[in-house]
Amino acid sequence: MNFVGYKCGVCGQEFSPEEIRYRCDSCNGPLLVTYDYGSLAKKVTVKSLAEKPAGVWKYRELLPVSPSTEPVSLGEGATPLHEAKTLASSIGLSNLFLKDDGRNPTGTFKDRGATVGMTVAVERGMHAVGTVSHGNMGTSMAAYAARAGQTCYILAPEYMTSARVLYLSVYGAKVIQVVGGYDSMYDESLKIAKKHGVLFINSDNPFREEGYKTIAFEIVEDLGWQVPDWVVTPASSGGLASGLGKGFEEFKELGLIPRIPKLAVVQPSDAQPIVVAFEKSAETIKRVDHEFTSIVRSLGNPYPPSGNRVLKLLQELGGTAIAVPDEETIAAQRDLARIEGIFAEPAGAITLAGLRRLIKLGKLNKDEKVVLVVSGFGFRDPGDADKLVDKSVTIDIEDLESVIATS
Repeated sequence: MNFVGYKCGVCGQEFSPEEIRYRCDSCNGPLLVTYDYGSLAKKVTVKSLAEKPAGVWKYRELLPVSPSTEPVSLGEGATPLHEAKTLASSIGLSNLFLKDDGRNPTGTFKDRGATVGMTVAVERGMHAVGTVSHGNMGTSMAAYAARAGQTCYILAPEYMTSARVLYLSVYGAKVIQVVGGYDSMYDESLKIAKKHGVLFINSDNPFREEGYKTIAFEIVEDLGWQVPDWVVTPASSGGLASGLGKGFEEFKELGLIPRIPKLAVVQPSDAQPIVVAFEKSAETIKRVDHEFTSIVRSLGNPYPPSGNRVLKLLQELGGTAIAVPDEETIAAQRDLARIEGIFAEPAGAITLAGLRRLIKLGKLNKDEKVVLVVSGFGFRDPGDADKLVDKSVTIDIEDLESVIATS
């Protein structure tokens, strides 16, 4: 195994790999897994990768498990990268691509993190796993825990709808709805993890991010080893953006790409702590109390656990953060479905809404190559469904031909 330790994504402090760790002892920043990149540069090459079957585990030399460990897998990764020519033309771009991660087994990019996190849990002999979730991550963890035969605890907000609870319960997970904010549940889960030996594979758990970074690897490979100018991603807890940044950084460290693209993270206008901190050139994000009302429920985090890591990443890479109102996200959902045939959940479509804002603000030019991460499938969480569809008509059978002929 090439896993050599952890490194704080904020202050840089390093830790040994022997024990399971979640946060930095010094600054409470999120931890990143580190590898022996000098040794890996001889093993991970364009040629060696081309010879391996597609999917997350194609990159197992860059994942924190032993070569002999059997992955807990449902066939995640290798999601399509669509060239969106019609959509690009409609918004004034020349090169636009959609990374459709809603094609993963449970309909979300979270499956990439779940397969790595669950495999680590099995390898290390953990008796149970858990996560804090608004829905998607819980569903993903529940499915992979079922695959591994593990007990799974899902800590969900007490206001979660019965439909979303169904997707957690159907896999046999123990769903606990908690009165309290996401950040308080997150903090409490880490205390429970250390005391009771449950591996909480939360949003920015170091092992989850190892799965997320494979999106960056696939983007580069699917573009024929070219690097996009921009990658636009939903913000949420910050784990996805952090993982993407780490993936591009590792490929550059291994000499596989010459540079790292700029990242743009998008948040709903109703909850935008990263955007506010970025615009103020702040070094840290302030913890605030906030009543979240946006339809983009999975991004409703007033204090992202990896927010400070993402803030640092954006400042180092010359990236940006942007907030968009719900009506622009709904419009993006409709356009993705009607122009490109991709039905995205609100958290997946918000990247298109953010891109439109970036274009309007002159943050990027029309010839730059842009990749939007469409993070989740819309059938599980359509958002405000009534605003996405046209009303159907009811007619007599004898009128059917005339209606179709005049449509």
